[in-house]
Amino acid sequence: MQSKHYRLLLRCLLVLPLILLVDYCGLLTHLHELDFERHFHYPLNDDGVGASGIEGYSYLRMPSFTAEIQAKDQPPRLTLLIKSAVGNFQRREAIRRTWGYEGRFSDVHLRRVFVLGGGQEKSEKDVAWESREHGDILQADFVDAYFNNTLKTMLGMRWASQHFNRSDFYLFVDDDYYVSAKNVLKFLGRGRHSHQPELLFAGHVFQTSPLRHKFSKWYVSLEEYPFDRWPPYVTAGAFMLSRKALLQLYSTSVHVPLFRFDDVYLGIVALKAGIPLQHCGEFRFHRPTYRGPDSYSSVIASHEFGDPAEMTRVWNECRSANYA
Repeated sequence: MQSKHYRLLLRCLLVLPLILLVDYCGLLTHLHELDFERHFHYPLNDDGVGASGIEGYSYLRMPSFTAEIQAKDQPPRLTLLIKSAVGNFQRREAIRRTWGYEGRFSDVHLRRVFVLGGGQEKSEKDVAWESREHGDILQADFVDAYFNNTLKTMLGMRWASQHFNRSDFYLFVDDDYYVSAKNVLKFLGRGRHSHQPELLFAGHVFQTSPLRHKFSKWYVSLEEYPFDRWPPYVTAGAFMLSRKALLQLYSTSVHVPLFRFDDVYLGIVALKAGIPLQHCGEFRFHRPTYRGPDSYSSVIASHEFGDPAEMTRVWNECRSANYA
């Protein structure tokens, strides 16, 4: 009898870690997900309770030096809204000299704005100087952390919608990207008339599912998001909006609670606003191997250029070959 109880106890001790491992990997969680097609709704509670879009974050102040971002006489063909961090001064300097140079084309007006969160006091003083020097810094008072990227993205969208809505198009892009302004304009169509739809939301489109394994940086619980897949979304590292799409997205987002993944959040807002997503493979989420300028002849934007010296070298080579 004791031997039987011992074997039963041994089996329990062996099975319990397996159950815990299965739960930790999220396999059990998947069994309780709701079907996206049949059940999707957002906000999850439809009683209107809770913070709405970025307008609900009343503490987000815009320091006085953002007023130095002045609208010029000629409306821009393209405005670059570049998400950066206070300490990334070298990246911003490299961008100002390369793909973010506003005087790059004699016949096309470009505008450049860096969007920042908060930082340490000494760094803030440097940013204030940088703003006076270049007039291209937009900053708000929130902690500049990975899961606050939605605040940063929507800060740029709020500013563009409410204070700088004369641009034909807006490219939102991270500061660790290579960008070919020439290929961007080719994608849009040169001149004041675009061959793109009036309601344009373009970039690298994904259709994925939430990660349920608890060891992931991107783990999402059922309480936070109960559905078995995300809405289609454009990776937030680089995406293009027409003016009409920007205004429509922002006006819809005012009533939609923020979600901690900015690309998923914009996918939700776009779905609610009825804005179709346009996939373009030349917005590269994974960096293509660089084998000289010809290998980047059609690239619009590429992730994984965190080294500003390397980005500058690649951009200069591509520009010499007339690709940037």
